[in-house]
Amino acid sequence: MATRQAARPAARPGGLRGGRNHPPNRRRLVARVRALDEEQAERLRLLPLASSFLGITAVIGNRLVDGATPTLVASSAQSRADVATIFVAAVLGLTGLQWLSVKPKAPKVVDLEVGGEAVEYVRDGVGEGVGREVRAFWDAASSATKTDMMVVFWKGRCVSHFGFKRRDLREDLLRDLRPGKLLQECQATNTSRSLANLALFPGRFEFFEYLPYDTQAVHVQPMHPDGVVILGSATQRSFTILDQAWIGCWADKLSVVLDGDGRL
Repeated sequence: MATRQAARPAARPGGLRGGRNHPPNRRRLVARVRALDEEQAERLRLLPLASSFLGITAVIGNRLVDGATPTLVASSAQSRADVATIFVAAVLGLTGLQWLSVKPKAPKVVDLEVGGEAVEYVRDGVGEGVGREVRAFWDAASSATKTDMMVVFWKGRCVSHFGFKRRDLREDLLRDLRPGKLLQECQATNTSRSLANLALFPGRFEFFEYLPYDTQAVHVQPMHPDGVVILGSATQRSFTILDQAWIGCWADKLSVVLDGDGRL
């Protein structure tokens, strides 16, 4: 008996496959969790000040309830305890005021659609396993971190480009992209580089060959010795230490898949 097979959708020209974009629901969930963390941090800043107020109130209330004189007597154990409590409360009060006055500056966030254009490129001729792996990497990075674009180079050739590209860069030229000097250095030394504020980095123009000009942060993750992954963001200081470690694990997994593809 003949079996019927479902026809596979044809690949889009120019190396574009499918039309899946950022998972909006997961990104909204991550943003909601981050907002909740910031709200909890604001409450923690009030904790020393509240403790100071509570300590001084407790000393005054204890004096009123016991009917003790408001003067302090050196020979009295209660007076000595009150002095120690007031001193600790004063230290907590000053700490609370300092925590409230010193707040981290909010990172700059830009709209990449102004100077960039959405792209979803996978090089023609790569195996299905490579295509699935780079998509899984992109979906995970764009959902769990502030990654807005991802470029993968392997053996000096661009394998994929997701997120945003430079607006005046034609999609048919993505296959001709080559890693720059910094990428080659990171790849050769197997050392990652995180550029928290790309505008302050003199060699930033290397990334502007394929990323939007207003990209705020870039993380370079090598796949020694043959490849490198570039993750860009529209937010300054977007890649935390935990994000960098997690990206390194993903890159190691991706390098194994790329190394096993004989067509690259």
